Amino acid sequence: MNIEKRRQDIIHYLMKNGIVSVNHLIEIMKESPATIRRDLTFLEENGYISRSRGYAKYIQPDIVHQIRITDGQVAVAREAAKLIPANSTIFLDSGASALALAQQITNRDDITVITNSLTAANVLAATNVTTYVIGGYLEGRQEALVGPEAEKYIRTMKFPILFLTTTGVRGTQGLACVTPFQANLKSALIEASEKVVVLADAKKFEKDSLRVFADFKNLDIIIVDQPIRNQAQLMALEKNQVELIIAEQ
Repeated sequence: MNIEKRRQDIIHYLMKNGIVSVNHLIEIMKESPATIRRDLTFLEENGYISRSRGYAKYIQPDIVHQIRITDGQVAVAREAAKLIPANSTIFLDSGASALALAQQITNRDDITVITNSLTAANVLAATNVTTYVIGGYLEGRQEALVGPEAEKYIRTMKFPILFLTTTGVRGTQGLACVTPFQANLKSALIEASEKVVVLADAKKFEKDSLRVFADFKNLDIIIVDQPIRNQAQLMALEKNQVELIIAEQ
């Protein structure tokens, strides 16, 4: 079984069944104990599950009104807001960093925002920012609209600037996220955008996720809150001519 699908299956099983013994997971996944334990270590290190005395448990995400935006994400959003020209149209992705950017542009009355994020749309609802929300399947973890209908709409559009978020970065391979819906939509957004700006606190470069959705060559700018420490990643960004901006805090 593909490693990404197996890890996704483990997450889904834990979501449905609560606390599950590691031995039971080994039995139902029909993989070696070493393989499943490596998967569980990966998922635990990346914040999807917790483990205790031979058991694993899925960690529920924060509900929307409890989303915590860090100082680093605010700094990244503040820097990103400077890149939005007057009288422009942007696409704003979902996630905490995108929400932070929405909060930074509430005073604008000259821009149009298209988004798949319900939380970002709610922030902009009471402002003079012209806001459109795409349709699609509601993925609760991110309060994001995704799926085939959303992708179909995206592929009919062309966005001058995309502000993109990511769950993690897989080494020098590229950006990674959790679900196939998210991965497919983000890939479609990149194809439909003239400029791709990634909003990512530096810790994302130390955190992998389940599905790679973008190579570094697909990106134009990455904004981070702290310097990236991985030299191989820095070299890959330079090789692919990705501009790296470190936000002032």
